[in-house]
Amino acid sequence: MKKTGLILVALILIISCKSSDKKASPELKSSIAQGEKVYQNFCINCHMANGEGIEDAYPPLANSDYLENNLEASIKGIKNGMKGKITVNGKTYNNVMTPMGLNNQEVADVTNYILNNWGNNSDTLITSKEVSKILLK
Repeated sequence: MKKTGLILVALILIISCKSSDKKASPELKSSIAQGEKVYQNFCINCHMANGEGIEDAYPPLANSDYLENNLEASIKGIKNGMKGKITVNGKTYNNVMTPMGLNNQEVADVTNYILNNWGNNSDTLITSKEVSKILLK
């Protein structure tokens, strides 16, 4: 097989193994797809296309222990912005994330997208109703 053929096969395998393509409900798959659009429009400049963030400035979302351990705080941060110190994967970040003006459905969708990409594997569907409840706490 030629080199280009091997590359094509590798790309197909990578695409077929995306975590968002796992056995998820149709609702979760739809939310992840919508969340990708939100991410592309609002999050990508700081957290990058690969979710790895910008070293010493913006924390990674990829394989993020912070997301796993602080889901409610993460959702509040996506909705309302964040400032102050947080520790992600053992590294401290102290920067400002401004509020993006997202509605609760957009917050839910981008949260589902983040929770199902770059090594984050969640099969829980975050809904706009859940976002509303979290924001009231």
